[in-house]
Amino acid sequence: MGRLSTATLFFLLALSSVQGIGIDGGTKCAGCVVIVALVEQLSFIYNETVADSLARFCSYLPPEIDIACQFVIKTYGPSIIDLLEDNETPDTVCYGIEFCKKYDKSKKMCHLFPLPPSHFKDETERVTRLVTKAKGKSSSPFPKEICSISAFKKLCQLFNNFTDYHTPLFDEDGDSFSIENTFRGADWRGKDCNDLNPKIYPGRLTSSDAVVDSNCNGIVGIDPASNKSYEELWCNGTMAMGTILLGDSAGAHFHIPPSWLTAKELNTDTYSDLLTILENELDWPMLSFVTGFQTTEKWKKDIQGPVDSTYLKMRTLNRCNHRDYQNIGVNGARSSSMKELVKFLARHRLLDKPVMATIELLGNDVCSGHEDTSHMTTPEEYYNNMHYVFEYLDSALPVGSVVFATGLVDGRILYDTLHSNIHPIGSTRGDVTYSDFYDYLNCLEISPCFGWMNSNETWRNLTSDRALELTQTMEKLIKETKYQNITVLYMPVPLHQVFDTWKGDKADLIEPVDGFHPSQITNALVANVTWQYIRDTYPDIVPPENPYNELIQKKFGDQGGY
Repeated sequence: MGRLSTATLFFLLALSSVQGIGIDGGTKCAGCVVIVALVEQLSFIYNETVADSLARFCSYLPPEIDIACQFVIKTYGPSIIDLLEDNETPDTVCYGIEFCKKYDKSKKMCHLFPLPPSHFKDETERVTRLVTKAKGKSSSPFPKEICSISAFKKLCQLFNNFTDYHTPLFDEDGDSFSIENTFRGADWRGKDCNDLNPKIYPGRLTSSDAVVDSNCNGIVGIDPASNKSYEELWCNGTMAMGTILLGDSAGAHFHIPPSWLTAKELNTDTYSDLLTILENELDWPMLSFVTGFQTTEKWKKDIQGPVDSTYLKMRTLNRCNHRDYQNIGVNGARSSSMKELVKFLARHRLLDKPVMATIELLGNDVCSGHEDTSHMTTPEEYYNNMHYVFEYLDSALPVGSVVFATGLVDGRILYDTLHSNIHPIGSTRGDVTYSDFYDYLNCLEISPCFGWMNSNETWRNLTSDRALELTQTMEKLIKETKYQNITVLYMPVPLHQVFDTWKGDKADLIEPVDGFHPSQITNALVANVTWQYIRDTYPDIVPPENPYNELIQKKFGDQGGY
């Protein structure tokens, strides 16, 4: 899959989701509203025509996306320009070009921004007139779905296949490790140091590495004084362990740069990393609280803050752990899907080192876009799902591995903290609060969590009640079940302590665009809280410091980096 075609597809999918999630246009509607809003706000900020602001917006996008942007301008540009210049809002424009729909006459129009005055007798008539006006200006027929266009059908199929599997897309030797960073590569799992040999990969148990670095930790060769390999001298017997995350979007570290939705900050550099970020599914595992290993320096225009992680702490204890990390975090993961996701873990029970694994599923078992409780996991279902996961890990992980499992978070902190704050998309005029944003997502049924991201306090409380039940279920499961090869331990959700002890603005702890996930600051704080809890509560679990760390660093430097 070429980079150009991938870029084109990803950009168009911002306007038209592959799966069409939600109602009344769902994600396709929301994507349209965001883009039209940015175009309209650019027109306001620079006091220019909508046509000029549309061209300006496209000029800010990476060159690889020019084909997609020109397609959008050709197909929808005349209608967008005419409707905006007629004082319509981003919401009504997107109803006009039919990215947003109104199927239920009794249901109000979903809108993110305040609606303009209307002289129509009802909203159905209003939408009909908007569509008629928009079609009169269109130079091309409106495609129902991007993936219905013949040029994109194959790409959409590839995109769906990629999002269904959570191993590296580029992996020549099939060992589940890659020399590429994105597409579930080395940003997610330690970088392969030989992609043509399936017996060489991070985490492999070895006793020599005299000639070949079979576990990719950068320690290879023979000490001339002893005639023994450095791996044998400095790593064998040091209780080296890998670090693994099995979790959801919080563990994968979901983050959308707020500058992407802030019109006054847009420039030719804003979206320069767009393709790379999309290739990582809008996740930042290399900066996350379990498997983070980079700094934010190379990403400073997209994300800021300190980086700390369980992996970095394990590597500091023992430099033989270099590159031995895996992040199996998946957006939307819950206990039922974890039964399959756990199988994407690349660890051989007999050939690889033991691991310290973290399982975190903070909310999706009680979260969905639906206004009901039937989509919430019951305690019985949760117990059975997680018991299956632990049984699988017991059969798959090397003997001596440790698994820490958390319960669910109390997500009421989200609304309590953010509801009256202005969302980035409303920063130009101060016309969209997080409460507006939450209710808009719920109207389209595309919210990641209807219950907690909701202006209705009853729903927020009900969701937290079920979350507490599932947390208690996790504690019960761990307390009454023992496993043959691994140790499973309960760990309280560290987010609670982070929020309770934070002295600054609690809004800084939450991702500004989605208003749902932990921020970069929070990820670093969670790493410290987690590590301190493990050391204080289970001191015997933490491996000892490798006495040869200084010699390893002196001899091998950064050990090949990442």
